[in-house]
Amino acid sequence: MADMRKYKSQRDIQAALITCLNRRSFNQITVNDICQEGLVGRSTFYHHYPDKYAVLSELVEQQAARFDELLDARLVDPLADSGLLALYTALSEDVFMILPLLKVHEPEGDLSARYLASLRRHAAQLLPEVSQPVPQDFLLEIYASTAYTAITWHFGEEVRIKSQPL
Repeated sequence: MADMRKYKSQRDIQAALITCLNRRSFNQITVNDICQEGLVGRSTFYHHYPDKYAVLSELVEQQAARFDELLDARLVDPLADSGLLALYTALSEDVFMILPLLKVHEPEGDLSARYLASLRRHAAQLLPEVSQPVPQDFLLEIYASTAYTAITWHFGEEVRIKSQPL
């Protein structure tokens, strides 16, 4: 039972931070705001996290790890559209959590930077070392930036479609 309460409290705190991020910037959010939104007491918050940065860090770690797993799965057959479609589909499940996190650029948690680093790392495995008129690092940066733009554009479309009245 204690594990279920711990999980529920952490889930509520994390969801509250995401809700708060949809209204204000991370720097404007206080622990009290998170507690009020998540319907948890301050003592419960501090039992699970030392501060709001720890909540951010945990959320970013979870989402970055999931992104890496999805990219690793795509490496099996990088030319197949099914891998890219699976990536978009899996990420779309958490679009309402990912989008607010992509706007936060704190040293303790920067999902945007983590996505770009993952894309560069995975691109390095895909792009063979060939003689090009431009440096390999430049090609990796172009790939990562383009892929990141495609992913975030797709997220924006997902939100727009899901937000339209039926």
